[in-house]
Amino acid sequence: MKKITFIFLNAFIIVFISAISVFAADVKKPLTSPSTAKAVPASAMVQPQVKALPAPVAVQTKPAAANIPAQGTVAQSAAANAAAAATPPESYSYSPLGKPDPFRPFIVMETAEQKKAKVQKKAAISMFPLQRAETSMYKVVGIAGDQYNRVAIAEDSAKKFYPLLKGTRIGLQNGKVVEIMADRVIVEEYEGKKARRVILKLRKN
Repeated sequence: MKKITFIFLNAFIIVFISAISVFAADVKKPLTSPSTAKAVPASAMVQPQVKALPAPVAVQTKPAAANIPAQGTVAQSAAANAAAAATPPESYSYSPLGKPDPFRPFIVMETAEQKKAKVQKKAAISMFPLQRAETSMYKVVGIAGDQYNRVAIAEDSAKKFYPLLKGTRIGLQNGKVVEIMADRVIVEEYEGKKARRVILKLRKN
């Protein structure tokens, strides 16, 4: 019985040692031999999958028909340009109607003739006969009364007579009788703001 056990143990030890030696030999060997190893291509390596964006689609645009002038249009435009170049420019004309004259002074002084014409026009439409002629054109032919109350008689060129009292309007320059004396009548006229005196003497004839 002891021999059997001894033999069994020796066999187990031999198997165990042989198994260990075989295992050690396998560990020392490279996993792949240089002859049998195959090169792994780089494309076979695991890489992250990236989805490529779709390429932009080229849109073919056709030129607008309006941008491409036709031959007839080019000819017409050339003819129009030639006609415009041949036509002389229009002359400028200024119409002063309804516009102020920049060269005319703001204050216009009346001439003597204009004043005379204005006075004559005013005299022609006056309703008072003593204001239809100049003061010097009337003649004093008579004076009656005393120093407190006198009346004078004036004669015009048409041989008509008119009474003159103190304050009577006479002449074309807004004249007014201011004083009646024994031998004369004093009239005060206003030309603008200035006053001047006109003396009408009594005619004895």
